[in-house]
Amino acid sequence: MPLLDLKGITKVYSLGKTTVYALRGLDLTVERGEIVAVMGPSGSGKSTLMHILGALDTLTDGVAMLDGQSLAKLSEDQLADLRGRKVGFVFQTFNLVPTLSAQKNVELPMIFLGVSRRKRAARAQELLAKVGLADRAHHKPNELSGGERQRVAIARALANDPEIILADEPTGNLDTETGATILDLLRRLSKEDGKTMVLVTHDPEAARIADRIVRMRDGRVLEAMAHG
Repeated sequence: MPLLDLKGITKVYSLGKTTVYALRGLDLTVERGEIVAVMGPSGSGKSTLMHILGALDTLTDGVAMLDGQSLAKLSEDQLADLRGRKVGFVFQTFNLVPTLSAQKNVELPMIFLGVSRRKRAARAQELLAKVGLADRAHHKPNELSGGERQRVAIARALANDPEIILADEPTGNLDTETGATILDLLRRLSKEDGKTMVLVTHDPEAARIADRIVRMRDGRVLEAMAHG
């Protein structure tokens, strides 16, 4: 059974008297342990797809299954719980809390699941070491480089040992060399820990770490092809 299974996904937004189809009958499956890069021009539906995969937005029509659960049948509280336990997010803008240290940022997702302070701290330190930032645990985001901030964000995404990592333009705010380092880190973590990863990107360089590239246009999948 695929980890993600989307059938006939449609997402419609109403903007005044205008109806906007962000997704139009989209079908997509993602297997466990697979890295999938989703590519396409602006307005192709990539970000909307990411929001639905991460249970951040509801769909208008179709069936979206994550780890055997139908997202449409879950309440808001159940969706929040599912996000907390099964999904890790990495964003272009890092989305770190500026007043908290790297370690405290990594601990945040564990607080919502009721993990004890001692276990949170130990897990955060372990993950920061894993991404090469053991010596930066007590630095705040403004004391870190862009690449270091993204490493903290990746460690935070792994905090609750999720089934899937969703990365939205993870190299978008980084220079080429730093971006390549982050991509190599994502691939290593995915393969070492068996994490499924969906990477939304404009950057062909980012897609090089993927097992499969999915190309979108006008809210539909144009093609999905093996890569590498």
